[in-house]
Amino acid sequence: MSLQCAHCYKSFSIAKVADSRGKGLSVEVQCPHCAAWLGHNKFLSFAKMIGFYGGVTAAAIGYFAEDVTFITTPVVILAVIMIGLSHIMDHLQLVESPENDPTTETNVK
Repeated sequence: MSLQCAHCYKSFSIAKVADSRGKGLSVEVQCPHCAAWLGHNKFLSFAKMIGFYGGVTAAAIGYFAEDVTFITTPVVILAVIMIGLSHIMDHLQLVESPENDPTTETNVK
């Protein structure tokens, strides 16, 4: 799987990531090309997890309980839509610029 840096726009493999920090939904990785720290949006990752587990739970309840399929079917459909939209919108974001970045330095004379 290939990732694209939000700072230098170069693609890199997950295997080339040397440094990471944080745990869980707040994990950040460092770009091997420009040393920028990149991370995912926590809200979208949480929405993706809620959609997945909500859809699986609703599908299991709808399969085993006969009288609730009129409720569980729309819940499964909405969960799939939530997963798809949050997956499309969830890109790597720039968390911290590199220390020696010439584009962010201000030259005051």
